[in-house]
Order: sequence, then C-alpha cells, then structure tokens
Amino acid sequence: MINKIVGTLAIGGAAYLLRNKESRTKVINQVKNLASSENIEKIKNQVRSLSSQNLKDNSDQPQLLASMSDPAFPDYATTARAQAGRS
Repeated sequence: MINKIVGTLAIGGAAYLLRNKESRTKVINQVKNLASSENIEKIKNQVRSLSSQNLKDNSDQPQLLASMSDPAFPDYATTARAQAGRS
C-alpha cells in the first residue's frame, strides 16, 4: 500500500516537473549544488571523522575483553576440537 502511494507521488512529481519549466530548473540547480565537489568533500570528511571517532571509541574494547577472559572457559578457536576441525 505504501509503495503504491510513494509511486503515485513520484509520478505526480515527475509530471509536474515535466510541465513546469521553472520548477524543473530549480530542482536541477538544487541537485547540482548538493552534488558539487565541495559538498562531496565535506561529506567525505564528516564520514572520515565519524569513522575515526568510532575506531577511537572502540579501541578500549579488546582490553575489556582481555580482562574478562576466564581460563575456565577457553575460547573455542584455541581448543583441541577446533584445531582438529581445521585439518
């Protein structure tokens, strides 16, 4: 049901833009401005910043896991059963 509504709105919007040159030109200019190389670089920098921040936040995780390791519960990868399964 939602797909039909969205499709109908998209077709109506496309028909409106095909008939109305001013609106079509305005939309095209907005898309060009949004896709400019400057904006793309800004977005790339923001993504890099977020990913480096996430890496920095997650750098404590291995230490936390190492401090929680318990010899009574060995990791499956280190057991003889896992080694036998790899051969």
